[in-house]
Amino acid sequence: MHVVIYEPGNDDFVLLQRRLNDDEIMDARHFAGQLAEMYDREIDDSPGYIPNCSGDIRVEFRENPDNGTVIWSGQSFYFKRDE
Repeated sequence: MHVVIYEPGNDDFVLLQRRLNDDEIMDARHFAGQLAEMYDREIDDSPGYIPNCSGDIRVEFRENPDNGTVIWSGQSFYFKRDE
């Protein structure tokens, strides 16, 4: 299983793609937080609906990292905005 994090709408630019270790859980929020830390950002956990494939980033779990049609699960996230 692979985790793929990309920017929806920006030609689906891939920010992170790697194979999951055997002991890792498919937790989209966890991986979104890790990526946010890499970019010195924070995930916005405000309540509300985020349509699939919108938001600032999308986290997907795929058997084949190059096949965005067949995914096990996915979730979209926004970064917190500067105030």
